[in-house]
Amino acid sequence: MSEFTIDGEVYETDDLDATQKRVVALYQRALREEGDAAASLEIARAARIELGKKMQELVIKGGEEKSGGGKKVKKK
Repeated sequence: MSEFTIDGEVYETDDLDATQKRVVALYQRALREEGDAAASLEIARAARIELGKKMQELVIKGGEEKSGGGKKVKKK
């Protein structure tokens, strides 16, 4: 007797036919993949922020101290 919950409602898989069970499985898989994607996006965002800080420190500000490196390119 397997059960699953959607929007606070509990359903028993014994009462479902094969097509309904497949739809439920696909829905649960989509939820899991959506959660994984959200977590991956959050990690990528945090990495970008940290890399931006490091770039600011080493390239933009650090380049001002060294000759040649990190200088702004003049636009015509």
